[in-house]
Amino acid sequence: MKRFSHLLLAFVLVLAAFSWSFSQTPIQKTASPTWLRPITKKAIKPNLDDISDGYYYELIENQINLAAQTKYYRDIKVLFDQSGIENLGQVQVTFDPHFQKLQLHELKIIRNGKNIDLLPQAKFNLLASETELSRSIYNGSQMAHYVLEDLRKDDKIVFAYSIIGTNPVFEHKFFDTYYLQGYEPTGLVHLNYIVPNGRKLQFKSFNGAPEVQQQSLGNATNFFWELTENKTVQFENYSPAWYSPLKYIQCSEFNTWQDVDQWNRRINPIPQIVPSSTLQTFVNQLWKESNGQPYNYLKKACDFVQNEIRYMGIEMGEYSHRANVPEKVFSQRYGDCKDKSMLLATILKNKNIDAGLVLANTYKDRGLQEELPSPYAFNHMVVEVNIGGRYQYIDPTITNQGGDIKNRYFPAYGKVLSTLGNGKLADVPQHIVGNIKVKETLTLEGKFEATLDVKTVYFGNEADNMRTYFQGSAKNDIQKQYLEYYAKTYPKINKIGHIQFKDDIENNRVEITEKYKIKNIGKAENGSSKKYISLLGTNINDKLPEIMEDRIAPLGLPFPMDIEYEIGVVNKGKNTFGSHKDNSYFDRNAYVFGKTLEIKPDSIKIAYTLGFHEPYVEQKDLQQYYTDFADRENIFFNGFYLDADGYVTDGITNLGKPTSAKEINWFTLILFIVLVPVIIWYIVKKYNKSKPFFIKPYDEIYHDQIGGWMIVLLIVLFINILTLSGIFFFQQSFFNLNTWQAADQLEGVSPILYKILLLSEIIGNVLILAGLIYSCILLIKKRDIFAQTFFMVALFMAIFCTIDGIASYFMFKSYLDKIDGPLVHYKDTIKAIFFFCIWGSYVYNSDRIKGTCLRTYQNDDSIQRAATTHPFDQDFLKPYPISKQNSDDTAAEFNSPDNKIDPAHPEDH
Repeated sequence: MKRFSHLLLAFVLVLAAFSWSFSQTPIQKTASPTWLRPITKKAIKPNLDDISDGYYYELIENQINLAAQTKYYRDIKVLFDQSGIENLGQVQVTFDPHFQKLQLHELKIIRNGKNIDLLPQAKFNLLASETELSRSIYNGSQMAHYVLEDLRKDDKIVFAYSIIGTNPVFEHKFFDTYYLQGYEPTGLVHLNYIVPNGRKLQFKSFNGAPEVQQQSLGNATNFFWELTENKTVQFENYSPAWYSPLKYIQCSEFNTWQDVDQWNRRINPIPQIVPSSTLQTFVNQLWKESNGQPYNYLKKACDFVQNEIRYMGIEMGEYSHRANVPEKVFSQRYGDCKDKSMLLATILKNKNIDAGLVLANTYKDRGLQEELPSPYAFNHMVVEVNIGGRYQYIDPTITNQGGDIKNRYFPAYGKVLSTLGNGKLADVPQHIVGNIKVKETLTLEGKFEATLDVKTVYFGNEADNMRTYFQGSAKNDIQKQYLEYYAKTYPKINKIGHIQFKDDIENNRVEITEKYKIKNIGKAENGSSKKYISLLGTNINDKLPEIMEDRIAPLGLPFPMDIEYEIGVVNKGKNTFGSHKDNSYFDRNAYVFGKTLEIKPDSIKIAYTLGFHEPYVEQKDLQQYYTDFADRENIFFNGFYLDADGYVTDGITNLGKPTSAKEINWFTLILFIVLVPVIIWYIVKKYNKSKPFFIKPYDEIYHDQIGGWMIVLLIVLFINILTLSGIFFFQQSFFNLNTWQAADQLEGVSPILYKILLLSEIIGNVLILAGLIYSCILLIKKRDIFAQTFFMVALFMAIFCTIDGIASYFMFKSYLDKIDGPLVHYKDTIKAIFFFCIWGSYVYNSDRIKGTCLRTYQNDDSIQRAATTHPFDQDFLKPYPISKQNSDDTAAEFNSPDNKIDPAHPEDH
């Protein structure tokens, strides 16, 4: 601790001394450079409704002279609102004094057409900028800062300066990325690169940016853009870090990625360890403890660099990209990604383990290969290891990683450039090596009291994250945060004991258990004395960004993520539920989601699963994502009624609002009670006495018993009667008030049309059920009207199911599409049509039925029995084997005009 204090004090003194010495050097105030290209276009005035900060840029000018190593910048800001005055009360410039100088050329206010020159009297203060301090990076950057006075509405602020000098670490090669537009309009953008003859600077435009224009200067060339555009680009939240809809250009003197690789090898060669150093002694001891086993050695070396060398970088000057020597990093026990990677690679190579340095980009995991090669394509350094031909990436900046060294998590950085490669970009495999399992059990104990048990298990990289979180946070603070999380749902909640944290670092598994006591559980329903509890799928809902339907930008996801979340309710000592299970599941290109609701006699379980295949949802899949998660209240809100004793009843909420499943819609029940007797009366009094009029049986009986395919038809009738009865009385719940009140919660669905649909379904299903039962009775009694009755019932069922399916699909299209799609929705319609086509055709054409079902209402015994088997009975007719000659003779005799057979009376022949 004392050593760290001394180091920190020394570092502060160095910074202070540096700041003091630099403050003694006055900032230069000079005229603008003579090599500037004149502007040829006039700025336009943008639409002020597109401006948010009360000011806009009339001009943004940036000109870079490669030979002079100078970047010239000039802008004109127009204040059109009071808020603009507040936002533009100062001007500032950030630069690196290690290799750059600042020259100020112009600072003035244009007011009412007159110039007010502020530069001669302006006193700029130098402040330590440290733009990367939040990342524990000290880069020594400075800010020249000046506070403007007496600003007024409609003033124009003109500011111009030059920064001279480039970082020598880049070996005098130039590269740049420049955005030609922002998220607010600009009057005019002028960008110019002055490239001397003999230097080749390649350019590339992105997102519709115009191609570069050229203008020869004799010994140099202007490569420039002059743009006036008043169109705005909307910024959308949750966009991936790599995504930008803005027009931009890139230029670079690095021709290939191999050039960048060679540059990295030159500035960051992996050195030999000084033989007599303490680092060499440490490495030898590490190798001895590993028994000379490469993977044991790799694990020990990796653990040391990740956990014992803290992350902090002093990246002043060329050390922005050059690593410090390993002995220094080992001694001071801190370093940035370059330092830690260099130290780990050096330790490994000292024992002949092949290791290389890898350039990576922590935010641009897509599209890197489309950019121009340059060192600025990367912002991170890691290590690649080759042991026995097995290659593996390791990030030395990640701490507290557990498990087998071969399976350690490595982030999905996209494309990387490794010194073990051939100078080409390589892909980083996207492996989901960890997951989270959460189980919340709410046990109701009566009197509106309950206990909540929570068990969360983290695996892989998720265990790494939780291990770091618990090691870096006070246990009491963690307990408080967890308690506050559940207090949002259960206000009267208190912890029972302390959070239990179990860490199995060898298997990289972290288990956290919590226990709470809840009193006065439940919320009162509006306008009612009923109370209900809410089970919220917040753990899953929070991981899924909410978007608008018209979103354009791809959607960033918290990749990698694999979570299973289970919520359970247990009625202690009571069995009040039936059995029910409901599932929804979809697997898309970027994610997989599932929800299961399972009700058992004494408990209710809601289980969610969520996994991400990709770090983002592409534009073409945005509509599907919106549809999948548009109805979040229905997906993630689950409510259940409590009875007078504080136990859950079987009243399950519908679409976010509780409704008791025991409440009956008396209108539909009375309608059913009235409709059934009416149908029975009609059948008994009217139709049952009628005679067949379009499918007529034969005049004589050919079969006394039901046989052949008629037996199969009878079984099919029984099955359909039982199935339809179950759907009608149980699954569909036509008599449940819950079903009828759902119309009030369905967005975009007319409650009147919804109730008309339900009424028509009740009437239609009653008619079908009655028709099937009556057909079954007719078949058993072998009535003459069976064939036409069953044919009409099957036809009605096919027509009704088709109309009902089409109507319900278009009424609930937005809901059905996200669950199962139209094809699955129409499966009942397809079944009804097939049922009619198969069995309707059979009864219409079957001679077996026409020769069996002949009994009339009066059971007329005068029907004559046929003397022979009906020749057209297709169910049992078999060919009679005869010789060819006999066959020919018989056929001739049969077909003679005098020997025609009456099909209805074969005995007359």
